[in-house]
Amino acid sequence: MMNLLRNPRASQLTPQLFLGLDLGKERDHTVLALCERRWQLGQWSAAHHDHARRPVLVLRDLVRLPLSTPYTQVPQAVKNLFTRHEAVSPYSVSVKTDRDLVVDAGGVGGGVLDIIREAQHSRYLPGLRLIPVFTSGGHEPGMTGSGCYTVPKRDLFTAVRAAVEARSLVVPRRLELAEELFRELVGFRENGRSTARHDDLAMAVCLAVWWAARHEKDLLVAPSPAFAGKTRLA
Repeated sequence: MMNLLRNPRASQLTPQLFLGLDLGKERDHTVLALCERRWQLGQWSAAHHDHARRPVLVLRDLVRLPLSTPYTQVPQAVKNLFTRHEAVSPYSVSVKTDRDLVVDAGGVGGGVLDIIREAQHSRYLPGLRLIPVFTSGGHEPGMTGSGCYTVPKRDLFTAVRAAVEARSLVVPRRLELAEELFRELVGFRENGRSTARHDDLAMAVCLAVWWAARHEKDLLVAPSPAFAGKTRLA
């Protein structure tokens, strides 16, 4: 059961960033979806001298690279996205050590992972944790001998659906691609397959949300009455 009166330490209030990367090239776009873990404030508790808090994910940016973008440019796109977000962050505490990059490792993903790792080793992308994921149509998640997660597409979509139902995923309508994202998410079915023409936006978001939910289970828990009314974020 969720602790409705969590009082995280100042270090925990520092936003954590989860970047989902879905790779494409000729027919599908490469998409980056940047989610930020924040804290929603609920009612004040005189007994605890604090507000009730619950974690939420805010989709901060959704970037679709042009078709045929060389994979060698992906690390720069990743760096630009983090840099752009951190430049406007209201937090004085650096969030550069709280970066998780969740990458679709299937198909061409193996080669792109090598390119990203090279950027890490050259300190081009410092403070970045790389999480490779093989998506499948199977039923059981697991891990390969090389340390890659194997996740059924169904599980990725289920995580997003649960976060939406729990009102833990915030998608600002000001995002240029928000409407297209909503259409792609509607096209997903229970088995993880999609009826939409493209699903690159949805897959990038699914990767980020799935990984975030593994670390913060409360993202999938419905809010209590203490969080009724206008959403306020710490």
